[in-house]
Amino acid sequence: QSGLLTSGDIDVTALTQSVRGYRVGSIGAIRAALEPLQAAWPFDVVPHGYVIRFVARGGASVVTIPAADLDARGEGDAPGVQITTSREMDSQLPRRVTVQHLDYDREHNAGTQYAERLNTAAINALVLDLPIVLTATEAAGKAEVLLYLYWLERYDVSVTLPPTYNQLEPGDVVTLVTPEGNVSLRMTAIHYTSDGRIACQAKYANAAIYTPTAVGASPVVSGTTTITPVGASVYVLMDVPMVSAAQSGPSFLAAMTGTMAGWRGGVLMQSTVAGSSWASLQDFGPPGSALGICTNSIGVVEPRMIDNASLLNVTLTQGTLDSVTQLALLGGANHFAYGADGRWEIIAAQTCTLVSGTNYVLQNLLRGRFGSEWAFRSHAVGDALVLLDTTDVAAIGVGSGSIGLSYLYRGVTVDRDISTDANRAFAYQGVNLKPLSPIALTGDRDSSSNDWALTWIRRTRDGGEWRDYVDASLGEATESYAIDVYADGSYTTVKRTIAATAPFCVYTSIDQVSDFGANQATLYFKLSQISASVGRGYPLTASITR
Repeated sequence: QSGLLTSGDIDVTALTQSVRGYRVGSIGAIRAALEPLQAAWPFDVVPHGYVIRFVARGGASVVTIPAADLDARGEGDAPGVQITTSREMDSQLPRRVTVQHLDYDREHNAGTQYAERLNTAAINALVLDLPIVLTATEAAGKAEVLLYLYWLERYDVSVTLPPTYNQLEPGDVVTLVTPEGNVSLRMTAIHYTSDGRIACQAKYANAAIYTPTAVGASPVVSGTTTITPVGASVYVLMDVPMVSAAQSGPSFLAAMTGTMAGWRGGVLMQSTVAGSSWASLQDFGPPGSALGICTNSIGVVEPRMIDNASLLNVTLTQGTLDSVTQLALLGGANHFAYGADGRWEIIAAQTCTLVSGTNYVLQNLLRGRFGSEWAFRSHAVGDALVLLDTTDVAAIGVGSGSIGLSYLYRGVTVDRDISTDANRAFAYQGVNLKPLSPIALTGDRDSSSNDWALTWIRRTRDGGEWRDYVDASLGEATESYAIDVYADGSYTTVKRTIAATAPFCVYTSIDQVSDFGANQATLYFKLSQISASVGRGYPLTASITR
């Protein structure tokens, strides 16, 4: 508007970048309008003859200056310093540069990208407001270039050259040959001394800095944006029998999912000090475990056969269920934990039928798996059902000293505070370490001595696959049993406890007379295998009449 400059006075041919859009928010000096553009695409403005020339940075070196031409001085003058440098302190430089811009992919709404230098003690953060239309990746690249320019150009370099270099101008890139190697400099100021020497000020230069590698993180927004509620985390802690090798040591199972479709994962937290501090136990990713609530209950059946009569109805919180073949069922597929803390039964379902929504019917069941038949009579409406898929259910290892101790737990959704969930107390009782109850207890009474000879078959909690000519593994450090002899079928008064180290024992006539006053034709027993870790396992309750 002043009319002092014409288009012929300005040379911008070296600036080839395209600008999608640029906002000038107020009337002001031309320099103020150009500075955001200079930050986005670094360039220098220098006088060149009678023209103002705009020079993009990152250009090639225009001349190589040998070491002999440094420290130009008058004839007879003592040698001086060839290169003088000063450096800005780390504490004055930015650790992070943030660029605020107009996001091209978000209809020119405000966007923010940043670059951060991690290997520094600097703590400063610099925010640049660039009213320029950029994509997220372009803005991230600008932030990266500016960050590393601040660190590269922290040095001020001074050199004095002879008059043979009077063609140099500010903005030119030169190469100095030094004993330590070649150094690239960008001239920032040039002064001519009275005796013709050229005093130059410069910054270090590196063309690679102007080619960023950063990638923006802003999503493309098109049309209506739907915000999916995240919801709270739902988790189940399961002190269950050993169903996989992951539970060979002291451990319990944990499953977690979300109450809403937008759940992004969660963390199981534990406090061993009454809530004064918390530790992270296990991360769970979306969609989480398939778990739900049973709307009916099923009762006692013969555990050695497939239960084709019972129907178990369940409403899932999350996940889906699928039917499997009978061969896959017998091979370990579709196993569930069914019940609640202290009364978990392990079941398997061949047929899972979707009724409506998230409601399923489970049938053709294997019951009392892994020695959990003792829980048959304890089920109720509202019991939990958890699919024991090893990819979605985690085994949480604990120390043996934690067996029987109650700790606090919380399930916290990703990006939420720990205060969003309430405390839940849970005590691991070492169920996966308890020996299974023996089976097939039988006995005979000697007609002459009246001694009872008792035998049984042990079961193993570890492995137990049917192998030809190989007995099941013991699963314990040593073999040991406790046989409680009860007064009657109420199983309230123990008359004697017999110890055994093999699946056989003798209840002598002398002991019978001592316990009951006479030899007994009917005996009532509870037989348990003993673990060195948790003591007695689950008992077999039986009576024998001879």
